[in-house]
Amino acid sequence: MNLGPKTHCEACGAPRPKNVKFYLPSDAEIVQDEAQLAAARAGADWICGHCGGHNKTAHTECQSCGNPRDELSEDVELAVKEYALNEVPNEGLRKEDQPGERYRALRKQQAGKPFAKFNTLVKVALFGGLLALLAGWLLLLAFPKAIEVEVSGFRWQRNIQFERYEAVQEEAWQVPQGAFNVSSFRAIHHYKRVSRGYETRTRQVRVKVGEERYVCGQRDLGNGYFEDRYCTRPIYDYREETYQEEVFDDVPVYKTKYRYYIKKWNRKPEYKRHTAGMDHQPKWPELPGPSTEWREGPKSERYFITVKEPNGRTHEVEVGPRFWEGLREHERLPAAKMRIFGTFRGITHPEKDK
Repeated sequence: MNLGPKTHCEACGAPRPKNVKFYLPSDAEIVQDEAQLAAARAGADWICGHCGGHNKTAHTECQSCGNPRDELSEDVELAVKEYALNEVPNEGLRKEDQPGERYRALRKQQAGKPFAKFNTLVKVALFGGLLALLAGWLLLLAFPKAIEVEVSGFRWQRNIQFERYEAVQEEAWQVPQGAFNVSSFRAIHHYKRVSRGYETRTRQVRVKVGEERYVCGQRDLGNGYFEDRYCTRPIYDYREETYQEEVFDDVPVYKTKYRYYIKKWNRKPEYKRHTAGMDHQPKWPELPGPSTEWREGPKSERYFITVKEPNGRTHEVEVGPRFWEGLREHERLPAAKMRIFGTFRGITHPEKDK
């Protein structure tokens, strides 16, 4: 192994490759020797423009070809690079660890086993075929089967929320026209925020108390050495401090409020009326009283039919009012049921929906 500061192979003397990249091993030793420190701080290595050999910054001639270092030779000085801590190259990749090499080695190893490869492909194809058949069978079973059902019964529900014109008790800050049996009382109209002075309180505050230097990266010196790159960051501490804070009270503001009775159309849950039947003659609930005192409010209605399958099973289906009115008992309708378990899916008439 040739360490970064070496410009030639210690085993055969070959010059360092032209496109060399320096790495900082995780177990690299910290340089403390003064001579090594001086070599590290001397400057970046340079590449001979004539032969491409690597040389130390102190060399005035190429150690590989003897060409002098000057501007005419187009010599190149290696770049000094700075890395963040998570970007520092820790080790070089061996050829077998380079991208794609493990896959290529595996393919090369299996190249002499064509029968095993063919056998694997057959197994994959058979398994895929079985999965496709199973999926097709399940898909076929998922589609409903068309059947015909017979209308065997009817059911309906109709509701009206009635409103009554009656005296209703209310409260307000003003008396409306038509009110009677009026009384008044004092009530809180709103709250007003009133300052009651200042109070001394304490709080924790973040205070800068200094700075510190820390290793935030590495600098590739271009000669096989790395040195720590330092940054500074502030140091904070928390301290308690006192301060004055204004405090307020919510003081109620009173005004005169009125309680009264007034006649209006009133809607109550007990004013709701229902009608229902198991026949084909629906009707709406009647007014609970004279029309001068009662009126109709919101309405709702629901309609159901009972249908019978050829096997005798019956089902109740909710349908729209128009469709319900046009049906007759014993009428036959198209429907659908699942092929699996025979679950009834409902009638398929296009006008069955509300």
